[in-house]
Amino acid sequence: MNRTIVKTREAHDFLALVPQLVGFLPEKSLVLVAFRGNRTCGAMRFNLPEPGAPEKVLKRIATTLVGTICKIPDVDALVPVVYSDETIAGIVGLPQERFVEVLCARARLSGFLLRDALCVAPDGWGSYFDPGCPAAGYPLSAIAASEVNRAIPDAVRRDLATLSSRADLPAVDPSMKERLGRRLARYQRLGAGADTVPELLELAGDILDPVVAAEAALGFDAQNLGVDDAAALLFLVQGPACRDQMMLQFAFGETVGRNTHALNLRYAILQRATGRSLDDIIGEEQSEGHHGPHSRATSDLLLGLCRERPDPDRIEQAIRLLKVLVALAPRKARPAPLCMLAWLSWAMGRGSVAGIFVDQALAIDRHYGMAELLSTVFGSGHLPDWAFAVPPDETANA
Repeated sequence: MNRTIVKTREAHDFLALVPQLVGFLPEKSLVLVAFRGNRTCGAMRFNLPEPGAPEKVLKRIATTLVGTICKIPDVDALVPVVYSDETIAGIVGLPQERFVEVLCARARLSGFLLRDALCVAPDGWGSYFDPGCPAAGYPLSAIAASEVNRAIPDAVRRDLATLSSRADLPAVDPSMKERLGRRLARYQRLGAGADTVPELLELAGDILDPVVAAEAALGFDAQNLGVDDAAALLFLVQGPACRDQMMLQFAFGETVGRNTHALNLRYAILQRATGRSLDDIIGEEQSEGHHGPHSRATSDLLLGLCRERPDPDRIEQAIRLLKVLVALAPRKARPAPLCMLAWLSWAMGRGSVAGIFVDQALAIDRHYGMAELLSTVFGSGHLPDWAFAVPPDETANA
């Protein structure tokens, strides 16, 4: 893919580009746009601190955020952009001004050049570095009218939505939900006790190959998903082993899926032979240093401890499919695909969207293991290592 270079000369032009860089319309957010030389090389969204937060809290947050940016190779400059729900007219100065001062001081201390620091509010925009910024800010119409909006080619232009709307589920036919529920119940009757790993893997192997099923699912038209296909997929992902294998396969490809499935079968045999839990078996292997390369690779991928980038096109297709699957699923069957949606969203850098899906899973089953794990990972602010890797191509630069 050829890189598309979009030049911005004015602050309002840059602000017109930022939503395209992050892939959504930021709300109540801080976006840190990182530069390598004169070109952008990353844009990360973070929650804003609460208004009136103590100085020590602001310093701690700023230190964490700058530390995160330091992980991106060769970054030498930043532009913080605050998207506030406070109006400029209602305060003195710009919203979050003290926080931005602290953040910029920390960034300079770490060796970064601050090219600008900007704020977008409901009633205007402004620069924290502009002493001549009007008390009411500059008009938002300048951003909307920017030539940048026309300079981005259709081939790389993203359809933008807010973060919360990215978690919205599509409308589905109620009669199809009923048919899917009946079909899923038939699968579950056939596989009584299939919530455990060995039984589900054996039953899945008799019905359909989960690796083949995952690859075929990416070719489905999510808007015209058949009841049989939906029920089979929903049944498969109820088992943690198949759920994680299909999730990783959606992101990284069939080879990763096959390696993960082979590993799951090995553990299933050990569980069957020993009667021990999967956690006990894996814990013993790790303590004795006997875990194989596929075991290590699978756990590293799940926790984002590698720089191999997932395939964004596969992930986006999987997200569209899983949203339909969740919308069709009976309530008790939703946590598994919701967790898959959460992890895939996190893998794409959409931590806030991922958190929404995890919260929905925990609202159904507050003890669902995968949801608890993901909640801990997301709550720690951990980002996958591939978020900091230099991509082979950059689709938008300023």
